[in-house]
Amino acid sequence: MSRRPLPFLAAALFLVPFVACTSWKLETPVAAPINPGGAGPEGAAKVCVARTSVLASAVTFPTHDNGVLVGATRGPGYFCYLAAPGSHTIVTEADEPEVAMLQAVAGHAYYLKEEVDNVFGYVKCRAVWVEGETAANVFEGLSYEALVGVPGREKLPDPSAIVPAAVSLPAP
Repeated sequence: MSRRPLPFLAAALFLVPFVACTSWKLETPVAAPINPGGAGPEGAAKVCVARTSVLASAVTFPTHDNGVLVGATRGPGYFCYLAAPGSHTIVTEADEPEVAMLQAVAGHAYYLKEEVDNVFGYVKCRAVWVEGETAANVFEGLSYEALVGVPGREKLPDPSAIVPAAVSLPAP
């Protein structure tokens, strides 16, 4: 009888708690904390991110704005957050990061659609800004996705927080 499986089994059991603790956990709340319809609030912009594709539904796309975790999608769904007026660099993580730039204006709403490419298991997100009727159609029938669990290095987003704009340095 070989003893090789025992060390493998012991290693696997040791790693399971660490792997389980690093997953992104999403839930659909009873009510969306921020509705995608309408203008942004006074003093801030509203940014809503939608993913409509069922491709790569097992892959979570965490999204950061100026380094702040603002939400994530996994399969069809959306989330919204508030952004201070000014420059924002929005990074969506997939097998390679996707970057979208935004110059936010208070009181406005912005809609970012995550298009998904899955080529032989390599998952890529393409961030596309949409507006008007196209934006309304994108969000129709989607459920709000709220992060309720994040890896240890991350902090859960606060739906009422306003993500600060990037600090720009004065011209020399």
